[in-house]
Amino acid sequence: MRLVDISQEVKDLARRLGWRVDQTRVASTGTIYIEIVREGREWAVIRVADHIQVYHRWLKTYSISPLELHLEDMDDILGKPFGEVGDVLL
Repeated sequence: MRLVDISQEVKDLARRLGWRVDQTRVASTGTIYIEIVREGREWAVIRVADHIQVYHRWLKTYSISPLELHLEDMDDILGKPFGEVGDVLL
């Protein structure tokens, strides 16, 4: 499956679970970063790539790539209660 297809599935899932997609960015490596927010205060980033994560962002990041998380893991992660998934910013 292509990274763009996986990222679209992630966005659809996040929206179904009450998240808003704030931004989507594509790095020069082809990695896709999806910033999501819930209740206007809980933020997280979902990284979709074909290689493992090397650089870390300041927001809680979940990486979907070989040897890391799989798309199927995101349903359980994003469905957790407020404050247990991302960083709560005031």
